[in-house]
Amino acid sequence: MAAASALTPATWIGDSMSVLGSKTLKEVLLTGTHDSGTYYLTNSLMVGAADPQLEELIKVAEKLNVPIEDIITPWGTAQDQTFYEQMSGGIRYFDLRAGWDNSTQCWRAFHFECGLPVQALVNDIRRFLLQYPSEIVVVEASHFWGNPTSLQIKQLADILMLELGDLMYPNDNGTFALTIGEMVDANQRAVVTMETIVGSYPAIFNGDVIYNTYANSDKLSGMVQFNNATVQQFMGSTWPGQLFKLSWTLTPATDVILEGALIGHPHNLLELADTANPHLPAFWQSMKEKGWKLGNILIIDHYEASEILEVVLDANGISQVLTY
Repeated sequence: MAAASALTPATWIGDSMSVLGSKTLKEVLLTGTHDSGTYYLTNSLMVGAADPQLEELIKVAEKLNVPIEDIITPWGTAQDQTFYEQMSGGIRYFDLRAGWDNSTQCWRAFHFECGLPVQALVNDIRRFLLQYPSEIVVVEASHFWGNPTSLQIKQLADILMLELGDLMYPNDNGTFALTIGEMVDANQRAVVTMETIVGSYPAIFNGDVIYNTYANSDKLSGMVQFNNATVQQFMGSTWPGQLFKLSWTLTPATDVILEGALIGHPHNLLELADTANPHLPAFWQSMKEKGWKLGNILIIDHYEASEILEVVLDANGISQVLTY
């Protein structure tokens, strides 16, 4: 295993350039968060297409005779740190669920409920990248709820360009030919994707450049079984033009949320994540023993209560001990 200089979470890419500098994004594994922008949610529901999980949450609120937000907010909050804090903690991929909030005429992060303006979140990324010139990031803007018009989708692209345009990796149709060292040298350190692009934005990738997978299970055993098969699927192909994403996340079902009212059961999504996160290192070891890789992006809920960075460092062949 190749060695790297001493590293910290905020600078783990730059600190590991002797290992990572000659590799492309197709050849490494990045740390990521799921529903990255949900550390702050309001009581205002995001307008969107009917969502089965939202309908289940509303049914639970009705059964328990409590305000809807008392159920939705704790079970919609997947992270509890800002984007700047997440990057400082080692996160290098953001799952940015962006919805158009017509009431405020603003693009906002959301998970059923509206969160902070997207521009504020992306500005956090910019601030970090300017402070740490050897770090990189992948941003996936998706789930465009709120029935945005083509003009409003263009406004989202304009926001991303305003905040990250001078730092963006140029769209090369998913070949990702530049090495990480070359990305840093050229100051093209932000890969940005949108599920829909309106207009001409040569630096923004189409959303299908990231291949998404998730178990949609509230059971650790089901999620592990799914991810075992998913990693095998990844290893069976070269995935041209795409970065492959693996999700270490649980999706709460109605009975899990109802049980949250009982002592000894997870009371929110962060606590549910905490039941699965300690098992990630063992899963990685089982994959490692088979000679398998975890893809290009690994995402998780409540990331700081996990060992995702330690797993990703090992998966990238970086043997140094983290210093916090």
